[in-house]
Amino acid sequence: MTHSNCNRILWNDVNTKTRVGMPCIGCTEADFPRDNMLETKKNIGIPDEVPLGIHKRAYLSLTGIAKTFKIERLHKKLID
Repeated sequence: MTHSNCNRILWNDVNTKTRVGMPCIGCTEADFPRDNMLETKKNIGIPDEVPLGIHKRAYLSLTGIAKTFKIERLHKKLID
């Protein structure tokens, strides 16, 4: 919860971050920027918290499956 009117007064009279799918990061608050704001807290490589509405076991299963189907060329440098 932030004390801002971002969705009423649009940035550049066009849009806001939350309207395009980015979560609110509280950029108008006095204590912004926070340390490690977008870092996932992990315990032995497993996230401490999972997204709302999904069980931890299902989340870990889905992320494991997604990692097995990753495309190797997307993780390499374009130019060596």
